Amino acid sequence: MRDVKWEYGDIVLDSAGRAELLSESDSEFQRALIRMSAKRGCFIYDRELGADCENIWGDTLLKQYDRAFCEALAPCENTSARAFMVTYNGVRAEISINGETRTKEVRHYG
Repeated sequence: MRDVKWEYGDIVLDSAGRAELLSESDSEFQRALIRMSAKRGCFIYDRELGADCENIWGDTLLKQYDRAFCEALAPCENTSARAFMVTYNGVRAEISINGETRTKEVRHYG
């Protein structure tokens, strides 16, 4: 399955104004990132989609993000994520899918 590339909540267009398509591997990472970025319960067609990151605070931020990401990615086979750095807009995380790992910034959208 091929997906259209999303970046910061918008579709990415190429120089001709067409939607940029992703490879299968890129699509899997984008789907995981969407599950981690979306606010749990806000997507009307799937209330279980998303991560519950709204009430994360305190000394154990990264562990709390890890738990939220684990719950968000539970429906995805061979997929996991580990938060390792809090940023201005969210958190940096290592996402692993089928043995391949990429570092992405997870921003929170409601």
